[in-house]
Amino acid sequence: MYSASCSIRAVALLFVCNLYGTLALPQGVKFIHDAIDPLPYAKIPVGGASCSRDVGGAPSGTCDTTLLSVPPVNPCPTANPGQWGCEAARDLVPKDLATMGKPGKKILRARDRVLEILQSDNACSEWLRKTDANAAATFRTLSYAVDRHGEEVVHVSKDSESEYTYRDPYVATVGQANGAYATITLNLDGAFFQPQAPTLLVSKEGGAGRHGGPRLINIGPYPGDSLNAQTLALLHEFGHVINLLPLDFENADGKSVQNTAEVLRYCRSEIDAKIRRGTLQAAR
Repeated sequence: MYSASCSIRAVALLFVCNLYGTLALPQGVKFIHDAIDPLPYAKIPVGGASCSRDVGGAPSGTCDTTLLSVPPVNPCPTANPGQWGCEAARDLVPKDLATMGKPGKKILRARDRVLEILQSDNACSEWLRKTDANAAATFRTLSYAVDRHGEEVVHVSKDSESEYTYRDPYVATVGQANGAYATITLNLDGAFFQPQAPTLLVSKEGGAGRHGGPRLINIGPYPGDSLNAQTLALLHEFGHVINLLPLDFENADGKSVQNTAEVLRYCRSEIDAKIRRGTLQAAR
């Protein structure tokens, strides 16, 4: 009888222990889950008004910068970039340009030339780094669009002294000081892609213009549709992207011509230099 009683108590005690262990299990699991959670700070509620930025990068709305700031997690530290799951950022712009056909190939050729200049130590890259220490990295993020309905004629006007003034179709445009990921728009009928354009004689007295024959067009001292002209055009637009060159919309007061001269002042020797393809390929 005593032995039987002890066995019953032992069984009862074992049942109670199992019951308590079962009840404690969820808390144990939750504790372990919290311990291995890779982003525990994500559970901390952060208050304050939202903040957004417009196209030019200026903040709009109320931005509360006094709240808790959680440092970003870098899954691929520079000390061990070859760890599993880490790979270098891919340059997707060449693939996008390939879908544009022949115009895309011309843009890519000039883009490669500019990257080669920016990735070397020279007067041009040093000048561009005045406002962007990572000029090559910023330039690599830029995208491109082709304006297929832009200006297509050279406007010719004659003053009272029978002096002629020629205004070529616009070459390219980009937002002033837009920075990384800006889009450069290139006129399909401008000197980036074309060596010549038809003329249109415009009278200062008004009235309809008179169409004339074709005229050679250029970018700075370089003929249209040449690699040097295209390289100069992209460097000029990049100067606006990083706010190194002042705004020159529609060449008001000849500012666009002045800006082109400024680019040539620092970059002409590199534009004229023979292409060193090995430098660019090694950097990719």
